[in-house]
Amino acid sequence: MNNQNIAIIGLNNLGTEFFKAMINLKDRGVNVLGVSEISFTEGAKYAQDLSVDNVSINQLVEMGDKLDIIFDLSDDREIRKELRKELFSSNNMHTVIAPESVARLMYTMIDEKPLPKSSTGKAGY
Repeated sequence: MNNQNIAIIGLNNLGTEFFKAMINLKDRGVNVLGVSEISFTEGAKYAQDLSVDNVSINQLVEMGDKLDIIFDLSDDREIRKELRKELFSSNNMHTVIAPESVARLMYTMIDEKPLPKSSTGKAGY
């Protein structure tokens, strides 16, 4: 089995539902190594209850090639910019940043209910 180690940035309504779906895929090789959410949202509480670390972007970057995919569901261009800059500065050529549109596509393949809309409605990169 090809395991995928992932992290999720942004546990608003959209990120929380995506996080719940990813946690349920552990038996299929999806490991959520961490989340990053500065507010105490439902998703942040759920992650805490499951002992999934809530870390900073710098801590995600420090995971290096242990982390395969970072799903950026923050809906914040500055966070995306910082994440890309930090990954580049760390010479991490392994970890992929997946934007909201990729998360939505994946979610449609594993769950029938739709994901909540993002706060700005901008799902691009």
